[in-house]
Amino acid sequence: MISNHIAIHDRELLKTSSFQIEIFELCTLCGARFGIGYFGPSVAELHPSEVVEELPRKFTEILTKDHRQERQHRNVIDLNY
Repeated sequence: MISNHIAIHDRELLKTSSFQIEIFELCTLCGARFGIGYFGPSVAELHPSEVVEELPRKFTEILTKDHRQERQHRNVIDLNY
């Protein structure tokens, strides 16, 4: 099972190698697009649905906090905080 989920800004995705995207998410405030997934080979067994469903919620909280604190989104965001 993958334990290190991250989100990578869309413009940075082409610079990465071996990043497996599980879902795409948009910032609802500025429209920035991120791929959420993990580095490494593709895993045949998918994550439990609770884990995959929780990732966008965590991610949205991080992006909202960025806007509240008037800071730019990071290009790579660790979702396992």
